[in-house]
Amino acid sequence: MFVDKIVLGMATTALLGSCSMMMGGGTTYTFKHNANAADPAAMGKAVATMSGGMVSTTLTVSGLTPSKAYIAHYHAFGPASSTDPCASNGPVTLGFPGFMSDASGNASVTVSGDMTKIAGDLGAYINVHYASDPSVVPICAPVKMTKG
Repeated sequence: MFVDKIVLGMATTALLGSCSMMMGGGTTYTFKHNANAADPAAMGKAVATMSGGMVSTTLTVSGLTPSKAYIAHYHAFGPASSTDPCASNGPVTLGFPGFMSDASGNASVTVSGDMTKIAGDLGAYINVHYASDPSVVPICAPVKMTKG
């Protein structure tokens, strides 16, 4: 009986969390700095809001290189990791428009797309790359922590 209550409580928490996202409250994901020397003060958040089978995600970042061009993407889990999506090297599933940081190193960008682009193991993480060298990834926001 005790186990049933725990399972019911966990299911209720998950259901309420998904309801708030679907009702427009959105879900916030915090960026973490990757293990490289690029933009060491970079930080930010991604807020994803779902409505009618669509997702709209806004990235708000700071600490970037001032007046530099960037690109960002949702990625699916890749083969390199089952526990750290940011290290998994997965394929792009939804791209944000290219953007520039301002003179203070701040930037904001929004993308909207079909929810199927980030469903399941898709959309496991969002990363921000230098537009001039996509291999440089200063920050990443894990969206889903494990495969499956």
